[in-house]
Amino acid sequence: MSVAKLNPDQAFEGYTFLTLKWHEEELYRLANKDRKQFLEDMSLMASALSRAFKPDKMNYELLGNAMPHLHWHLVPRYTSDPMWGRPIWAGNRRRKRLNAEGYALLTGRVETAISSLKRGAAARDKSSNNRARRPVTLS
Repeated sequence: MSVAKLNPDQAFEGYTFLTLKWHEEELYRLANKDRKQFLEDMSLMASALSRAFKPDKMNYELLGNAMPHLHWHLVPRYTSDPMWGRPIWAGNRRRKRLNAEGYALLTGRVETAISSLKRGAAARDKSSNNRARRPVTLS
């Protein structure tokens, strides 16, 4: 459904792109099951990033004006961040390019977090005996 990749610029540690595997420009154009899965993928990745990097807040952006293809920007934010309280796009920000070893280290942290979350979800699903879940409603 989607593929995740750490941004080569890690000015915000853990900044990740989550991209739909096939071309679509608008979220509302996805079939219901695909849209739900894409949102589940995004939620899983955000949970993994939170577990791996312990940010103070997670920013979620689904833009598309510069690259018209469905992709999330998942940006862990930290109160120690000099741009805390402002959008990451505001003004000049410091750049932080990782070498191959640093990139592999961060990727490993995220992969470990994803594996742990998936194991936990499988255990919860098994123990719930398929209880009905309450749907979220909009008012």
